[in-house]
Amino acid sequence: MASLASAGGYDRPVAEAPLPTFLIIGAQKSGTRWLRRNLGLHPAVFTPNNECSYFNTDKFDQGLDTYLARFEGWTGQTVVGEATPGYMMWNWRSPSVAEVAERIDAQLPDVRLMAVLRNPVDRLYSAFIHHMLHGRIPHDADLLERVRRRPPKEAGLRLVMGGMYGESLAPYLERFGDRLRVFINEDVRDDPHGVYRAALEHIRADPEFAPRQLTKVVGSYTPPPDSPYAGENGKRRPLTIEERAALFPYFEEDIAGLEELLNRDLSVWRP
Repeated sequence: MASLASAGGYDRPVAEAPLPTFLIIGAQKSGTRWLRRNLGLHPAVFTPNNECSYFNTDKFDQGLDTYLARFEGWTGQTVVGEATPGYMMWNWRSPSVAEVAERIDAQLPDVRLMAVLRNPVDRLYSAFIHHMLHGRIPHDADLLERVRRRPPKEAGLRLVMGGMYGESLAPYLERFGDRLRVFINEDVRDDPHGVYRAALEHIRADPEFAPRQLTKVVGSYTPPPDSPYAGENGKRRPLTIEERAALFPYFEEDIAGLEELLNRDLSVWRP
């Protein structure tokens, strides 16, 4: 019988149940897929292909076996992880971000966490197009009108709240400290090898490995052709200076708090 791995009162043979040693908790539309895919190419790392969405949904009430089933295909890699941007997505319903962090800490007491953050205005725009493509927002919708329609904390799709990184990360930083490593999307763009190496070091995998397609960052979503946000050559048009100036105030205070939390200058995000 293989040795047993324990968490949250559950015991399973290691050969059947690789408990995650790392999680990528977010942010949505910020590069988590790039990081998860490339980490999964490392010979010592296993990541499932899809988001598990365990700690932030009612799947948590179904027990750990439900979660471990998502790691089917594991073949003995020593470093195991998954990426679910919803783990750091602000939520007005239960579970809150703080509750999600508490759940993770209880069931995965030694886990290491990573987050990738993107200019919140760009993240909002990408999420807006994403929801449009999935039929949650009409093709002819206006971004500014949609954002202004309801207070950010009451809006169902959390277009604005998904970019409130300071508020969302604070419970994780308080609970996990140095076990949480935060990257900025601009760093991925400018130095993908450096970010990848730092991520491998953080999750305690050999940092000398680098996949061939590392510099290929997943592109942005293309809006429907009848959308006012469709641009040339099938791409989406850039936000105007006026649109950026109108959206930035929603995030200005949170960015200031995030700079203090991370001890990092984020003026690159300011219009």
